[in-house]
Parts: sequence; C-alpha cells; structure tokens
Amino acid sequence: MKILVLGACSLLGAKVASNLRQLGYPVVTASPGASIDADADPRLAAALRGVEVLIDVREPPSPQAAGALGAFEASACRLNAAMAAAGVAHHIALSALGLLRMQGSAYYRAKAVQECMVQAGSTAYTIVRAAPLYECLARWAQCSPAGVVLHVPVAAVQAMAAEDLAMVMADAALAQPLGACMDAAGPQRMGMADWMQQYLHLRGDPRSVVPDGDALYHGLRLEDGCLLPAGPARLGSTTLAAWVCKSGLLQSQSKA
Repeated sequence: MKILVLGACSLLGAKVASNLRQLGYPVVTASPGASIDADADPRLAAALRGVEVLIDVREPPSPQAAGALGAFEASACRLNAAMAAAGVAHHIALSALGLLRMQGSAYYRAKAVQECMVQAGSTAYTIVRAAPLYECLARWAQCSPAGVVLHVPVAAVQAMAAEDLAMVMADAALAQPLGACMDAAGPQRMGMADWMQQYLHLRGDPRSVVPDGDALYHGLRLEDGCLLPAGPARLGSTTLAAWVCKSGLLQSQSKA
C-alpha cells in the first residue's frame, strides 16, 4: 500500500511518515529529504500515481490574510480533484478539537472549511480532530520573554504528544475509512493554566502562571470544555512529565 503524506516536513508529518516506513509501507516524498507540501505542487499528480492513502497533516496558511479562506477552499478543491483522478481510496485529514465552538477564530474557521471540503470530495475519508499538542503549548511559553508572568486560559485541555498523534494518524491509514470524524486527545485532563505551570516546573523554569479567564487562545476567550473530546476518543499514553523527560533526554543527546 503506497501512502502520500502532505506536510511530511513538519514535526508531526515526519513522525507519521517514520511510523509508516517502520511498518514497511512506502511513503511518497518528492525527493530525498523533501516532501510534497502543496496541492499546487507540479509533482503532486505524478506522486499520486498508485497512491491508495493520502494523509494531510498541513496547517492552514495565515487565515487572517485577506481572501485566505477562499484560497484555502480552492486549494482543497484542487486536491479533491487530483485524488479523484488518481483513484486514491482513503483521505485522512488532520483537524482540531473544538472547531464547532471556536468559529470566532480565523484558525478554527479555516479548519472548518477544510473539513467541509474533505466531506464534499468523492474520496472516502477519515477526519482526525486532535487536541492541542504539547509541542504547541510549550512553544507558547518558549516564545514569551524571560521573567514575564504568563497569563493563560483556565479552560480544561487534554493535550497530547505529537508522537501519540502520529500513531493515531498512521493507524487510521491502516484502517477502513470512517466517513466521519474521530477525536484524539492526551491521557491527562487539566486546566490549560495548570498544564503550563506544571510544564514550567518540570523544566525548571522559574516563571509563574496566572490563570486568566480573559486570556486568548487563537484569538478567542475559551469556554470551559470547548477543547475537550465531545465523546469517545482515541487517547495517547504519553503524560506531560514523560514527554518533558524524553524531550530533555533528546536535547542532551543532541549536544553530546
């Protein structure tokens, strides 16, 4: 079974491709060390020849820009047409938990457009609505100036590690299309502010976190529960503490 991963240059995409390769499946890339990341890429039609499963883990491009949603929709139409022409059997798309309650956010509106376009295509599909990643929440702290108190939403979150989400995406590729959405989340439910404080503590970061109901996430104030699975979900096994420990080991190894 030949598989094409769109977004394979991202952290998540690289992990998905690696998982599938370790299982013995051929994963399409444009050239050694590079991947096809755009439906407008002239290599796409050729790369789709013989592909049975397409996994799309790309993030929407700058949804705040004028005309971005229209361009994103047109882009998805072209991808649908290319998959139909190539006879792709299964389209797996990454989406986000909470998008139905977060339509005031340009990012979540873009994700909703993506879901609609996946469902409108003729290719059988599975949509994976994922919780926020540890890596993304950690980047929030890392991008804040040293010594600054972090104001973080109090809403509950069930964040997950990218490696766990990569396993979910790879498993979906080996299963039959759902023709529906499935939720994916982490093993621990806690307030986002609590998550951030634990993360800083585990990393030995002296900064403090202020739980703030008015703090914004993707441009919105969060309602409690809006980022949690709505029902049964595929849960990852990597806890925050285990992820921080493993990340620290990897950093130490890279410096050795």
